[in-house]
Amino acid sequence: MAPEKRAHILRAARELGYRPNVMARAVATRRSNVVGLILFNETNRHHPGVLLALSQAFSLIGVRVMLFLLEDVDEIGAVIDHILSYQLDGVIAAAPIPQEDLDHLAAAQVPLLFYNRPGEDGVASVSCDHYASGVLIARHVLASGARRIALIRSYAEAFVGNERMRGVEEELARNGANVVAEFRGDFDYDRGVAAVLDWAARGIDDYEAIIAANDMMAIGAKDALVHKLGKRVPQDVAVAGFDGVEASRWLSHSIASVDQPIEHMAKAAVDMMALRIENQHLPAERRLFPGRLQHGSSVAD
Repeated sequence: MAPEKRAHILRAARELGYRPNVMARAVATRRSNVVGLILFNETNRHHPGVLLALSQAFSLIGVRVMLFLLEDVDEIGAVIDHILSYQLDGVIAAAPIPQEDLDHLAAAQVPLLFYNRPGEDGVASVSCDHYASGVLIARHVLASGARRIALIRSYAEAFVGNERMRGVEEELARNGANVVAEFRGDFDYDRGVAAVLDWAARGIDDYEAIIAANDMMAIGAKDALVHKLGKRVPQDVAVAGFDGVEASRWLSHSIASVDQPIEHMAKAAVDMMALRIENQHLPAERRLFPGRLQHGSSVAD
């Protein structure tokens, strides 16, 4: 249709108050042009760029995103039920999905893509290479001269945090560095503070650097070192994290980190989902993207 004719038709429709019935069109075409995005509340709070990047990338192909936020992994079953009732075209999940719910999605022929975590049972996935990111930040810390390292891990079930720390530990071991203190957190600022105070209470103060499983815990650790223990960062203790969140780049924090290429990951997720909506029998594919080192004043270059 010629652009002029299309503009004339749209103008006439607006004047008459006509609006196309999207739901009726979805029934007729068996396509809603909506995909579901499953995120943990914590992920959305600390990484709003994920939702923005995916929404913008899908909008370019005329698809909208319906967001489902989780407080706890136990809510997955109810969320999958909602997704199936809305008859969405596909699902992108940044959370683990139990096998029973995977089976429900497969039976309903709803394509699934895992975001920032590995595919399960042959499901496609797009992810930052978290292990390689761990190696990268460990090398950066080691290059500053630190050899006695304290780690603030994630909770035991967190795949992303575990992969990051696996990369960190193996690189430290390859270079003869020692892990002298450990603490588990849940990716938030308060647990970073708690780690440093816990070590201080137990008389552990001989670490030269702290590597935290994400930036928020790294920022908490840095603040505790400076404002609770009177330490200098990085002169007394270097601090590093992961994700390259906005706050990590503030001058008051300036955390050395590994940034995720969110825009590239979102583009890949959209391309892969679009293909799977058209052909649900495509083989599983896993795309890994390297993280980017973010220099910060918390680690001496």
